Amino acid sequence: MTTPMSVSDLASLPDVALESVIFDQLVSKMDNWDAPRAAVERWSEPERVCFVVNATADEVFNGGFSQFFFDPAARQLSDIAAQCFSAVGAEPWAAIVQAACDLDDGDTDKTDRLSELDDQFFALDDATLSDLIVAYIRANLASFAA
Repeated sequence: MTTPMSVSDLASLPDVALESVIFDQLVSKMDNWDAPRAAVERWSEPERVCFVVNATADEVFNGGFSQFFFDPAARQLSDIAAQCFSAVGAEPWAAIVQAACDLDDGDTDKTDRLSELDDQFFALDDATLSDLIVAYIRANLASFAA
C-alpha cells in the first residue's frame, strides 16, 4: 500500500512524478475492484476525478473504447467519465468520451463508430492531458495528502 504524503511533500514533486504518485495512491485506496463506482463515490471529488480520468484513458489507450466498455469495472465509471474529463479542463477528451458513452448498444455501426472515436482520442496530445491532470492535482493537493 502506498503511503500518503503531506501537501508539502506532494507540492515538491516534479510534474512528471506527481501524476504517477497520485494514481498509485488511488489504486492502492481502491477497496473493491468489483464495484469501483461505489468505492470512488466515497472519495473526495478530486480523488474521484483523477482516478476516473486515469482509468478511462488507460483503458482507451490500451485497447480503445471497446476495451473500456468490455471491462466491467471501467463500464461502471462510464456515466461519470466525461464529466471527470471536463473537471480537469480536458474538454476535447470529454466530448469524445461522451460520444462513445452515448452510442446505443443496439447500434449496428457501434464498432465502426467506436473505432472512429478511438482515432480521435489517440490523435489528441496525451502530454496535454497529463499537464491538465497535474494542474488539477496541484490545485487540489490537500485532497490527496495525508
